[in-house]
Amino acid sequence: MQRLDRVALPAMLLLCTYGALGQHGGHCGGRRGAPGSAGSAGTSNTGLTDFNHALAVQATPDQASRFLSLAKGTEAARKQAQDLFRLAAKADEPAEFSRHVASLKDAVEEVQSGNRSFVKSFSKSQKSGLKELTKKLDKADSEITKQKKALDQRLGLPQGDDEGVASLADKMEKALAEFQAQQLSLGNEMGIQAPAQ
Repeated sequence: MQRLDRVALPAMLLLCTYGALGQHGGHCGGRRGAPGSAGSAGTSNTGLTDFNHALAVQATPDQASRFLSLAKGTEAARKQAQDLFRLAAKADEPAEFSRHVASLKDAVEEVQSGNRSFVKSFSKSQKSGLKELTKKLDKADSEITKQKKALDQRLGLPQGDDEGVASLADKMEKALAEFQAQQLSLGNEMGIQAPAQ
């Protein structure tokens, strides 16, 4: 039994020494890390930074639910703008036309109001991490407001310029399309997967 202890003990020490050297890059010179490991540390830091950003801007379940409702509202407003464009090209009944315009304006106002409320619900870290995307969304929102005012002004004029209304409806649809693109980009950054349109 003593002879086994004399052989086993040095063998264990030898194996432990090789294991310890492996943890220090396998060199006895005290150098830490293998060649090329400095580059992988930068990648790891970038990955960690990305992870921390994703965690900071992650939507709460309530925000995700509200966002999906907003996205549906934006899509519905776009469809109403497209319908108004088609209706203006036909110019059948002024009463029906006015009803479509009022419906579009209501839908647009609901989208804008809901969006402002959604952005106000952001935490401090979300506001900071999503600053650039919210600026783009605000710019798209401003364009919608501009097109809404132009449509209001046009409706105050006498009937007869159906091409002008069709053009305004087309511009409103394009403004809503840009808004929707920015909205979906923001949602994506927050980890919200909107259904395909």
